[in-house]
Amino acid sequence: MSVSGLCFPELSAPDTLEAVAALGVTNASLTGAKVRAAGAEAVAAASRRHGVRVVTMTAALGLDLRPGAETVAAQLRNARVDVDNAAAVGAGTVYGLTGPRPGADWDAGAAAYADAVTELVDHAAGRGVTLAVEPANWLYADLTFVHSFHDALRLARRAGMGVCLDLFHVWTEGGLRAEIAANADAVVHVQLSDMVLGDRTLPCRAVPGDGDVPLASLVGWLLEADYQGVFDCELSGPRIDALGTRTAAARSVAWLTGLLTDLTDPRRLTSPAPESDR
Repeated sequence: MSVSGLCFPELSAPDTLEAVAALGVTNASLTGAKVRAAGAEAVAAASRRHGVRVVTMTAALGLDLRPGAETVAAQLRNARVDVDNAAAVGAGTVYGLTGPRPGADWDAGAAAYADAVTELVDHAAGRGVTLAVEPANWLYADLTFVHSFHDALRLARRAGMGVCLDLFHVWTEGGLRAEIAANADAVVHVQLSDMVLGDRTLPCRAVPGDGDVPLASLVGWLLEADYQGVFDCELSGPRIDALGTRTAAARSVAWLTGLLTDLTDPRRLTSPAPESDR
């Protein structure tokens, strides 16, 4: 289990690690921007002090590949810093969005993006860090052209990257269970939150268990597929603000602890399946 620093937008990276430790959780994800602001050395020191491991970070992976845009090298400057910071604080993965669609042809855009990040992927590998692409709702088309797990896999395989699977953005996809079963090896980080049907404005995340996303099934599918990474609570939006960020995070941790305990109970794993499931 992990708690995302995005749950605490008002806190610095070191203070976020303290807040995560107060929840009794020993893993956290952080934004690259906050690690840059605090300095990797200060974040690493806070990680040791509070006993919270930084498992992943966001990175400035977004590229504008349209004609007339800034050079790729200039656009990736912060991403390279994020990779080096990730290595310095012990994070094995960094993830991000791709930037806007460079043209009408999706495959051509994916090929251009994969070519553009080749050197960064190699640099990250040399530092023991895996780059990952995150799919996001199409309302974020100004920030990414990858809006499904299926397309994230297509790009990741082409670019030598992993996938950061945010269940909030992909839970409605058809064939999701089969795609997870066939491609769990590509998933390097999983984020989760809930959503209440009828909410229309992004971000509209809710505490896990408070909404209508079938999270228990989704997490179960990932475990069935032998996913080995963390499940990261990522919370934001009006419902979270109304509860208070610390209260929302604490409730999420309690809910996820219960779910993972249930799903990994040896009695559940070894007991015969009900007739309806066979």
